Amino acid sequence: MVIFLFIFPKDTDGFKNKKRRLSSDVTVPQCTPRSPSQGQSSTETRPGTSSDSSTGVIKKYDDIVKSPNDKREYRGLQLANRLKVLLISDTTTDKSAAALDVNIGFLSDPDELPGLAHLCEHMLSLAIVKYDKYPNGIEFRRFLSTHGGLYYAFTFMDHTSYYFSLLPQHLAKVLDIFARLLMSPQFTEMATGRELSSINSEHQNNASSDIWRLIQLNKSTADPKHPYHKFGAGNKETLEIIPKEKGINVHKEVLKFHQKWYSSNIMTLIVMGKESLDELEKMVLKLFSAVEDKSVTAPTWPDHPFPPHLRAKRTYYYPVKHLRFLSIDFPIPDMRKHYKSGPRYYLSQLLEHKGPGSLLSVLKARGWSNNLIPSRRIDARGFAFFTVQVDLTEAGVDHIDEIVELVFQYIAMLKKQGPQRRVWEEQRDLLALEFRFRDAPDALIAVEAHAHKLQDVPMQDILSASYLMTEWRPDLIENLLELLTPDNVRVEVGAKGIIKDIDQTALKETLDSIDWVERCSRCFEKKCTQTEPWYGTKYLQEDIDKETLAKWKAVELNPELHLPLPNEFIPARLELEKSSDPTADAIAPVIIKVLLTDTVCVCQAYTAKVGGNNYQWVHIEQFAVDVGLVYKPGDTNFEQFLKDYDSQLQQRKRSIVFGDYNINLLENNKRLTEYKNQDIGC
Repeated sequence: MVIFLFIFPKDTDGFKNKKRRLSSDVTVPQCTPRSPSQGQSSTETRPGTSSDSSTGVIKKYDDIVKSPNDKREYRGLQLANRLKVLLISDTTTDKSAAALDVNIGFLSDPDELPGLAHLCEHMLSLAIVKYDKYPNGIEFRRFLSTHGGLYYAFTFMDHTSYYFSLLPQHLAKVLDIFARLLMSPQFTEMATGRELSSINSEHQNNASSDIWRLIQLNKSTADPKHPYHKFGAGNKETLEIIPKEKGINVHKEVLKFHQKWYSSNIMTLIVMGKESLDELEKMVLKLFSAVEDKSVTAPTWPDHPFPPHLRAKRTYYYPVKHLRFLSIDFPIPDMRKHYKSGPRYYLSQLLEHKGPGSLLSVLKARGWSNNLIPSRRIDARGFAFFTVQVDLTEAGVDHIDEIVELVFQYIAMLKKQGPQRRVWEEQRDLLALEFRFRDAPDALIAVEAHAHKLQDVPMQDILSASYLMTEWRPDLIENLLELLTPDNVRVEVGAKGIIKDIDQTALKETLDSIDWVERCSRCFEKKCTQTEPWYGTKYLQEDIDKETLAKWKAVELNPELHLPLPNEFIPARLELEKSSDPTADAIAPVIIKVLLTDTVCVCQAYTAKVGGNNYQWVHIEQFAVDVGLVYKPGDTNFEQFLKDYDSQLQQRKRSIVFGDYNINLLENNKRLTEYKNQDIGC
């Protein structure tokens, strides 16, 4: 499968699954108090590495930072063939897993064979391995399916990932098969034909998906000279029909592609099992040390696929399904190396903020949007995108330029205010909290999450890179802000179900005949007069007119927009308060008085001192008021109510004592009835 884009909940400049850190001698930041002059001190340790060339290991890392909640053990290795390996030992796991990442993807397809990297991924996944243990051959995926396994493989722009899980007792055997698959796969011509059909079926399924259509539309409108422009998924036309016409043997080309690029020095391997780290290390050394190091260099693309002449553009998209969105893209450099400071994360969190003074709060007030979608196009080595995506209301579709203007007003406010250390420290501390209390993911997710990240991140930071920001770099934030300008913007709007420009008579006829949303959307369909070649997507790309650009450049500060207020709920200390004398923690009962015009009630609430905090159970006040307003003491209904509520209090482990309970029976002008010391909990 080919992947181009993901939706993320958040990202500290380039990594999925933020979605880890601490060895025995390393502590996680304790969310130290924020101040204008002091940021979080670095918890990075110096590489505690060792090496032993006699065993086939160049470097060994036992100081990988992990979360205190993570009970797994970790070890990093670099083998003599320069294969990077992360070992994960978990004696409690019910599944073992492994992942391999090759730092090559469809941007490296030959120009005449779009989809070749994807075909290579398919071929490797279903190839047959023959060796002494299996002289008649064994198919890797079939072995997994018969041993409680799952398998996935994806081709991205600049890398290809394979990952799988299975029952723990079969880990050594499946790794043996997988290693030999990397070294000497059996790519037969029959298998090539079969996988070409499979790829074409994928293409046909993707053709009706708005996500795939939008991804390819973005690529097809990029610079034709840039590899990003390629049709990376491939289909029967690109991998069979056209190659035959040109006399290209696709079977030989996929063998050449594998032989050229599948080299241990651009591979990373993650293995997780029940075995100890020493046992896993021996297993990996024995099986993967023979993978060939071909000394290849993974390509990089420093030139952006959207050069200046392809910016300041607006693209209209006619979707398959009923959806409305606005995507505001800014081409930027690759930011992954700045994971310790998170400049892109800083800005994206501000633009996606939902509280008072936020962009979304203003959009909601005007009825143009109900949500900002946290999304980002997938980066590649050398280039990236900064994206703001707006989930439009029907009214919002009529105000695209005004919404973009609001975005530039917010950016203008950020530039005026400058990078705020207080905001960055709050973001840092929240991420550190998430990391500290993060549960370890299951085996398959754990290996998949780290495989590609290990291509870019030092081994010590592999678990923590998406969480622990340790470097305050306002210069990087300022540099990124300078790129968020009208001259650099690309606006993409997709909508279906627009009611404007349809007269009431036509609308009434539509409601009586066919789906009115389909009918009402035809005005937008007619606007899209261009056709994307691979999926047949209807769209229109045009220059943003100079008047609109000038208006966006001249935006003034909007008083409705401001930075988030300080977050007072981020803890400065996370340790529980300890006492040598537990009885000293008790406090005297608290008397809570409630006075109403017709009710006087006094109740006692026994509270406990926990972790230095005194808890007053305010819901008890409401209980007392309810009793006083509804029931007369001595009534059967009141007695039953006390019993029912007593049961609830028992579940809460709280004690309430009523005293001086007086009910004023206004309707009968009778004397006050005294109801004392009703014990309704213990």
